Amino acid sequence: MALTVATNTGALMAQAAASSVNKELEISMERLSTGKRINSAADDAAGVAIASRLTSEIKGTNQAIRNAMDAQALIDTAEGAHVEISNLLQRMREIAVQSANDTNDANDRAALGDEMTALTAEIDRIANVTSWAGKPLLDGPASSANAASTEQTGNASFSFHIGAGNSAADEIAVNIAATGSSALGIAGSAAKPQSLTETADTGGAFAVDQSAGTITVGEVADTDVLKVKINGTEVTTTVAFAGDAYEDTVTGVAAQMKANIEAAGIAGLKISQSAGILTLTVGGAIDISDADLAQAAIGTIDAAMTKINNQRADLGAVSNRLDSTVANMTNASNNLQAGRGRIEDADFAAETTNLAKAQILQQASTAMLAQANAAKQNVLSLLQG
Repeated sequence: MALTVATNTGALMAQAAASSVNKELEISMERLSTGKRINSAADDAAGVAIASRLTSEIKGTNQAIRNAMDAQALIDTAEGAHVEISNLLQRMREIAVQSANDTNDANDRAALGDEMTALTAEIDRIANVTSWAGKPLLDGPASSANAASTEQTGNASFSFHIGAGNSAADEIAVNIAATGSSALGIAGSAAKPQSLTETADTGGAFAVDQSAGTITVGEVADTDVLKVKINGTEVTTTVAFAGDAYEDTVTGVAAQMKANIEAAGIAGLKISQSAGILTLTVGGAIDISDADLAQAAIGTIDAAMTKINNQRADLGAVSNRLDSTVANMTNASNNLQAGRGRIEDADFAAETTNLAKAQILQQASTAMLAQANAAKQNVLSLLQG
């Protein structure tokens, strides 16, 4: 082997080994300091893509778990209100049973009716004020756009996103029926006609009986204007005769007034008319003023309780379903995180071993580089005289 100075092959090999060992040392130190096997796409290009997809699924699943728990809380809030409404209905039924007994006189039944009215008002109040984060739950659809006293009679619909994806399987739809007195068919007392006026008195009899809920219309002339106020709402009727259609003017004008009152949208109002007398009642009203009416009220309240019980059963079933949903997604999230960890987490046992090996090799390569440089000093002995 030639003895040369210009090219120190041993030093070059030791230098290359030291550079390679330093790279391995840096990788091991980075993994140990971050805890991640993959710190850049260069570490594992396919692993980076897989870990990213798993991260999206994990975060989506964890948020879906929170969504499901929020949905369960909303449902439980509505169901809690149903419990109290059910308690109120039980008391109303008890009152109706008491009033059906003829040991009660008119004054006794009036007192019981007052409590019945108060209980009905409380049912309406609960239906109007029960909400979740500002969303009304029990007074039907689009209720947030209405005044608190406006009772709806439809369903409030909610859609809960309980999955990490965007498919139909990730949604649960829940309908919560309106539970106010009108929706339950137990709306309060009879309507209250307060006054009746006319522009021209032709001698006919006009009368309002507020306690009986009746309006008596007497003889009128064509184009007369009648104004009736019911529960604070004024309804105007302009008398119009078409040929012989209203030969019986009393009955004809009563029919016109009935149509206008209905068109005014007075809530829950039912109107019957006979010989010029309009009788105004609220549909489904609870009336316990005599034994027969009290017995009928028992059936009406039983029907309302059936509606509440059916709604509670539906909500309870969804709440139990959400328990299983949360348990399943929690298990899925745990397994997804374990899978991601196997791809991108550093194995500390292996990395500390690699670090120790790299440190020893770094020291060895440095020592050999020094030895290779020193070996060329032997050439100087040939130049000495």
